[in-house]
Amino acid sequence: MFLNKRRSLTLAVLSLSLALSLFYCIFTKPKDKPIPVDEVFSQAPWSKPLPYLPPLAGVGEVRAENCGRCHVEIYAEWKTSTHANALSDLQFQSELSKSSSPRWLCLNCHTPVANQRETLVNYLNNGNYRTPIEEPNPNFDPKMKAEGVTCAVCHVRLDEQGNSYVLGANGTTKPPHPIKIDPDKLRNRCLDCHNANYVLDDQLVCAFKTGIELEQKGNSHGKVTCGSCHMGELQRKLVKPELDTPIRTSHKHSFIGGGVPKKFELYEKQIPGGYRTGLKIEPLKWKKKGNELEYSVSLTNEKAAHNIPTGDPERFILLKISLLDAKGKSLATKEIKFGQEWEWYPKARLVADTRILPGETKVWKDLFFGIEKEHSKIIFEIYHTRLKESNAEHMRKNSENVHSDLLRKKISEIENFYPFSTIVHKEDIDLNSGKSRVYSTEELFRISKNRKGE
Repeated sequence: MFLNKRRSLTLAVLSLSLALSLFYCIFTKPKDKPIPVDEVFSQAPWSKPLPYLPPLAGVGEVRAENCGRCHVEIYAEWKTSTHANALSDLQFQSELSKSSSPRWLCLNCHTPVANQRETLVNYLNNGNYRTPIEEPNPNFDPKMKAEGVTCAVCHVRLDEQGNSYVLGANGTTKPPHPIKIDPDKLRNRCLDCHNANYVLDDQLVCAFKTGIELEQKGNSHGKVTCGSCHMGELQRKLVKPELDTPIRTSHKHSFIGGGVPKKFELYEKQIPGGYRTGLKIEPLKWKKKGNELEYSVSLTNEKAAHNIPTGDPERFILLKISLLDAKGKSLATKEIKFGQEWEWYPKARLVADTRILPGETKVWKDLFFGIEKEHSKIIFEIYHTRLKESNAEHMRKNSENVHSDLLRKKISEIENFYPFSTIVHKEDIDLNSGKSRVYSTEELFRISKNRKGE
């Protein structure tokens, strides 16, 4: 009897102990444990900024404005680029203001040097990206922060002694600063950010796969580099004329992409910056059959070694065909999109991908019915779209969360400051005479600029 009571007591104690352990596991917070960022993200290049870069001998602080004292033309080109506007980008600032935004991680590609960061993150509590351990940065440079993707991101590195030097593509004249010529390291730098592909959780997915697209099966463009298209080659002096240096092979530093600038006033810089579409666009084919009008459109990704469009998964190419009457009034419109379709909730997933692969041709055929005499013209347009109106409206409604008064105002009226899309092709066809007109690139950018506020 005594043994039975003892056994019962032991079982009761064990049960209570088990219950307490279970309660602790379920209802108590695990002890904070700092886990290195490198360990969590397997040393992905976009998971941390470049290390602090000390002043460059002969130059000073590694800011773009200091580089621009000698590299005048290159600096002027860079100032018009998407890179220079990477931090001030209104769409990016709106994303940063969201409570769900992993700000410290997003900034690694938009301000990629430690000098540009007020705080640095080397550890995450329990390896959770939502609980970064932020430490004050004693080397923070606010002027350099404002430069976004600045010259040093690609061109300044540390030697074995921890001194800054310039990474160059070519050169024969000895400059006033330390330099090492290694074009391969420069070529490979782009994909550190433009191939950021990672699932953070069910709703937060980084899906920038341009580097993967360059390597996809069937890509006939070979081992082309990003700079082949986005940094056009030219012959010029690399520095201001009064320094009396030879003319050498150089590259444009405007980094023109799909032709949708970050500000309306930058439209005029797209063509001198080197814009050219990667699409081969055949003239619209059409024929009338009684009261029906049949049309066919053909697009080929002839020049780009990546999908069109690439980068931001919400970009798309919109094709639009409108029937107009004699007074220019639109009577009927048809549209088709080539891009990605994502479902973001409850779990982010790619639903469809109709982008145009390198070398691929897309053909769009359709009919207009009930064609009458008053239908006198067809307008065929192609838009490279970066921001949908539905997303813009969401940005306007949430603009009060933005920390800056100026940015808050701009985002609340984003249509006046931020181009949503660019017309990259336009064609008018007179149905009576059969004559057609294809608009020049200069005309297209002028039209796109004048769409401000729409």
